[in-house]
Amino acid sequence: MDSGSKPHPADFYRGLELFNRRFYYECHDLWEEVWAEAKGREKLFYQALIMSAVSLYHYGNENLEGALSCHRKARERFRQLPDRFMTLNVSQFVAKMEAFYQGLSAEHSRWNQELRNRPRPTIQLEG
Repeated sequence: MDSGSKPHPADFYRGLELFNRRFYYECHDLWEEVWAEAKGREKLFYQALIMSAVSLYHYGNENLEGALSCHRKARERFRQLPDRFMTLNVSQFVAKMEAFYQGLSAEHSRWNQELRNRPRPTIQLEG
């Protein structure tokens, strides 16, 4: 079976539900267990997702510098993967994260209600 189409471990799906419900810290914990067992590009894939979750966790704590740093690291890892990998449209998710952070900078952005209420990206798997 192609590594790009293997099903995920059960903890990945539990983490996915947590991610989409904005429980990023708990999601990160579950996905780290999945990441620890992964090999090759799968390990890179899970690491990029973990960094995305940590990015949004920092954002929720109004730590924009940490959020943007983790976002950049996640993006670098996602760019090493195909556009679609392990039932995720990687390029689409990266675009959602890019749109979320567009125009924000740690130096110039000030926290306000609009930033706090900004809709967070979610993950939808294909197939």
